[in-house]
Amino acid sequence: MTRAPHARDLRAEPPPPLTPAAAAAGCRDYYSTTPIGFLTGPEPLSPCQWDLKVSHAGRGGSYAVNRGEGATVGVIDTGLDLDHPDIKPNLSLAKSCSFVTPTTPTSVPAEQATSCADKAKVQDNNGHGTHVGGTIAGAINGIDISGVAPSATLAGLHAGTAEGYFFTQPVVDALVWAGDHHIDAVNMSFFVDPWLFNCRDDADQRAIILAVKRASAYAADRGVVQIAASGNEGNDLDHPTTDTISPDYPVGSGTTRDVSHGCLVIPQQLPHVASTSTIGPMIQLSFYSNYGFTDVQFTAAGGSSSQAPNPYGRVLNAYSATAALAADDPIVVNGRRVEDCAHMEGSACTRYVWIQGTSMASPHVTGVAALVRSANPSLSPEQVVKRIRRTAIELSCPATPDPAFAVDPSTAPTCQRRGSGETNFYGAGLVDALAAAGG
Repeated sequence: MTRAPHARDLRAEPPPPLTPAAAAAGCRDYYSTTPIGFLTGPEPLSPCQWDLKVSHAGRGGSYAVNRGEGATVGVIDTGLDLDHPDIKPNLSLAKSCSFVTPTTPTSVPAEQATSCADKAKVQDNNGHGTHVGGTIAGAINGIDISGVAPSATLAGLHAGTAEGYFFTQPVVDALVWAGDHHIDAVNMSFFVDPWLFNCRDDADQRAIILAVKRASAYAADRGVVQIAASGNEGNDLDHPTTDTISPDYPVGSGTTRDVSHGCLVIPQQLPHVASTSTIGPMIQLSFYSNYGFTDVQFTAAGGSSSQAPNPYGRVLNAYSATAALAADDPIVVNGRRVEDCAHMEGSACTRYVWIQGTSMASPHVTGVAALVRSANPSLSPEQVVKRIRRTAIELSCPATPDPAFAVDPSTAPTCQRRGSGETNFYGAGLVDALAAAGG
């Protein structure tokens, strides 16, 4: 989910990046006034990681029980920053590969590989994949942040281009690679381009469904737990109506079409994939999150800019040194970046940014899947997902919606609850790293 539109504000010079000390002080001041509170460690930026705290990860939570040792997680994304100090300690280059080729639309030479031997092509030139990877398994090393499973192994499965597009062939290749290498879990924070919804009555879209479905089944048969972001369109996936953005490539070719019958978001709605919605720091469904009984299995922290003042409603984690950050990028304009110049990547300071999305929620679940596999290596993918669901924190329907809907509450989605305690907003509930981490 990498191409959400950004508001731009060019009225003033952008603020300089925060230092880790300044960022941590601001987080302590803000979160200490909220029911969440703040983490006291183990890393310098831990006070900013409210997302770990609400999932009972971090110090005082799952770190005391299980840190993901022995589990390997594949990040099917835009790559990983190979030299980021919070990524590198847990990165397995041997298990990493770029599936982006010279024929992949929108790709750039720096990511185009002709074989998995070219490990330099795994490098993340977008930033999204590094943020996801850090959330899953950022290392405990005294440098800034840590992840849900800080001792798990990361495999960069580079399937998204620097522009944030995920086309069918790289995604299929990444899933097959994960199956062949018996990777424990993969995170998929994207939909397969160029269609948000793929409809079975169209031959090309039907072919996309079939290709990714087969690859997903192949990976599942070889033990791969598959976790996906539900999406950022605010859709009820049980009752979709229209798709206004597809096809999103070539740029400008999208039209509004009916998707009420036989249309699927891929990979989120495939049989072997468990999808997550997202909450902000008020523990409410984020205003942009997709939801639905059929496909949303659980929820996790992905942020909501309307549930806390800038930047504290979003999720802070690692960002790639080779990702372009223009002067008018909202991350820059709105002061949502941290640079650690005591730890350099060549001539660049180590980067961290605050962003939001279901893309940020699913890696929390994938990190928990790594904890489960660490404690129980023989569990099937279905058993891993069942354990995460069974140990999730049950959430009731909120009394009021995300504050983003305060101006017009009639536009807010309707929360529904089943007798089992599940809701269409949160599935079985908020993932609980501590409860799931034990044997």
